[in-house]
Amino acid sequence: MSKLLEQINISDKKLFQLKDLFDIGPQYGYTESASKDKIGPRFLRITDIQGNIVDWETVPYCKIPEKDKSKYLLKKDDLVFARTGATTGMSYFIDSDLSEDAVFASYLIRLRFNKKMCSPELLKYFFQSRNYWGQVNGSLSGSAQPGINAVTLSEMYVKLPVDLPTQKKIAEILSAYDAKIENNNKEIKWLEELAQITFNEWFVAFRFPGWEKLKMIDSEVGKIPEGWSMQIVSGVAKVILGGTPSRERPEYWSGNIPWINSGEVNKLRVIDATEYITETGLKNSNAQLMKAGTVLIAITGATLGQVSRLEIDSAANQSVVGIFDKSEKINEFLYLFIKKNIPDLILGASGGAQQHINKQMVSEYGILIPNEKVLSDFRSKISPIFFQIRNLIFENMSLQKSRDRLLEKLI
Repeated sequence: MSKLLEQINISDKKLFQLKDLFDIGPQYGYTESASKDKIGPRFLRITDIQGNIVDWETVPYCKIPEKDKSKYLLKKDDLVFARTGATTGMSYFIDSDLSEDAVFASYLIRLRFNKKMCSPELLKYFFQSRNYWGQVNGSLSGSAQPGINAVTLSEMYVKLPVDLPTQKKIAEILSAYDAKIENNNKEIKWLEELAQITFNEWFVAFRFPGWEKLKMIDSEVGKIPEGWSMQIVSGVAKVILGGTPSRERPEYWSGNIPWINSGEVNKLRVIDATEYITETGLKNSNAQLMKAGTVLIAITGATLGQVSRLEIDSAANQSVVGIFDKSEKINEFLYLFIKKNIPDLILGASGGAQQHINKQMVSEYGILIPNEKVLSDFRSKISPIFFQIRNLIFENMSLQKSRDRLLEKLI
């Protein structure tokens, strides 16, 4: 890190309010219904931003009059910001020209920065920094429904080098970390897909090793291999509903136990959090510790139906349900099963505008359990894949921490 710091001069810094750096914004997004059909430009929503990443192939479309389209059209160096819900504060920076026209939805705020005063690439990192999240969490204190408006956002502070070339050099250094993280994420995605393909081959198509020798028998769900059984999720694993320690008790917060909400579940594997609780907060609330390996389901809000897996022991709030097998023999199986079947599970969601499912619905969901031999063989095959994913995730965490420590020294 010291060698990197020698490359730049950061002695001359200035404290800015964000509003002094805007070229356009803060601007609220467009209100319209999303569609899978190509009826207009891509329509970026809060739920499309997964851990500061967007898979544009999955972003839906919307209708928008031509006279309004230019007003909401996203461009290179724009930053969009989630202003409400479980993902409040999450941001996404458009670092290259988009292959298709795209506009942004109403629960997002668009920021466009004055390039004569600041480097948009560097501001991208500010919106991922501890300084930024501290200001976000401070503004949310005491709020029943998380949310930040344009005024609050405009009044946030950032300290930047006055010299613009220095800002660009800092962004260039930080982007090297992101390039490695992105490569790791591509490998993680490929490994996740490989694991899911293997699951589908074994437990959907029933093409597991030795399948030819097993007799298919009738069941309430159709033909299944002999020796397999239909059970409910709570019959094979513990189902846990999270909870929130009192915000009025400061001794419950700023501890060392990661505390996550449904916004964190939009990450493929959860290893970190934006808030932490204490042992006292855990013991004196309905929050429950969830062990590494727990399958997480977001049961309400913008991330309803998102599925991820804990890689370190954590606690969660009441918008998250965890599923964990104490024997740890079927946690990988459970994770891939839930990912495969979550669309069916959330079909029963209720609640009008605020759709949700509950712990009971998860607990009573039917699951086909193979015999011990097949489960053991599957675990032997799939565990090395999960081990590779875990190593890449922790490498990314190390890279992110190194990048963030450097960021704190540079701005």
